[in-house]
Amino acid sequence: MLNPNWARWIMASVAVYFQPFIEGILKLPLLTEGVDGREHEKMHYNHAELRVNGPFIVEPSRNYYILNVDINVILTELMNDHKDNAYDLMTWCGVIQSAMDGPIDVFRYGNEEGDDQEWIGCLVPRRGRYDSNRVLHFGQVSRVDRVRQSEVDGRFKMDLYS
Repeated sequence: MLNPNWARWIMASVAVYFQPFIEGILKLPLLTEGVDGREHEKMHYNHAELRVNGPFIVEPSRNYYILNVDINVILTELMNDHKDNAYDLMTWCGVIQSAMDGPIDVFRYGNEEGDDQEWIGCLVPRRGRYDSNRVLHFGQVSRVDRVRQSEVDGRFKMDLYS
């Protein structure tokens, strides 16, 4: 039977997974879509935004589920005239793309009944022909604002039995 908590547990686990890469290695503030507001003070600095789409659930046989999840990290760089390295944004993308190459453990995170922090499975990168992790560069987003953006996009799946 489908578990109504899967989406929440996946979202929380993905946020916990990416935090040390984004805030630790890259030293960027992390905004999680649906958790942090867009008016947040982090929006005024170089930052990363995490989005999780899914799970898109298929039940190929009784009580066996395939959960497909798309993860996007949008990186925003506020360009200034005193920039030390014009390639910072690309470096950030490389770190995130590398992080998307490994499995992401999913735990029962939360404060609701049944949220016992237990491991339930792993999101692994989908390896189909069109499923590779991608880096998309949007460049400067407007003529007026000196802001550049890029996105790292990954597609994952998790097999669950219930």
